[in-house]
Amino acid sequence: MTKQADSSDPWDWMQSNDLQRFGPQILDPIERKRWCTASLIGGLPYLWRVQAASMKTFIYTQMRIHPDSTVLILGESVESCGFREDIEALVGETGRVDVIDIIEEARDATSGNVRGASGKRGTWRYTYADKMDSDYYDSVGVLQAVQHSDDWRQAGKELLRVIKPGGILMLAEIGFGPRLRLLASQDLHLQYWVDKLTYGAGVPKLDVAYYSADELREAFAGLLDGPQTFEWRGLELFWGTKT
Repeated sequence: MTKQADSSDPWDWMQSNDLQRFGPQILDPIERKRWCTASLIGGLPYLWRVQAASMKTFIYTQMRIHPDSTVLILGESVESCGFREDIEALVGETGRVDVIDIIEEARDATSGNVRGASGKRGTWRYTYADKMDSDYYDSVGVLQAVQHSDDWRQAGKELLRVIKPGGILMLAEIGFGPRLRLLASQDLHLQYWVDKLTYGAGVPKLDVAYYSADELREAFAGLLDGPQTFEWRGLELFWGTKT
């Protein structure tokens, strides 16, 4: 390939000897996008079951899940991440766990550059609770589905409506936030690898949705008692009690 002196895309800087070693398929943007995207996504079960396994117990404790609890889970890869089986074991046979999995909607919205009311990539209006009964669940866990709502004020009100008074709403996300960008920027190789994956996947510079703790606090102002936040190695939690 010919170097592009003004290009920030690392794929434009591959050399002729790279083609000889790895083959011309590295120039195929479709094949490149396939593998770069597979490297960026598809890892949620590994992240939650291996790297963040200890934090799941902390999350369930903050949600106050106990035998007989009724729990709604809204998330990505709910089954493969182990959320359903974990919580079903906690609520027992007399409890109830309902699941809404948005993994394919999330992938389609991100790859399709869908931008909701927030203007953030990969977001849409959450209407999942619109037809559910009010004051039904003891807790609701948005477990790996925080970044795809286009309006957390609207979505938060609807999710809180279906929670019993005094119940818990938990938002948990292992996302692509500023901390990841900062860490990558501090090392030339890390920045190169992140840039190469994101440009190849079609989401340069990690142009994907993210909600900070401050944004969530603003969205839920007046809706939650004692909202709390916690961050651990890129896993960010936000939770509180229904007012």
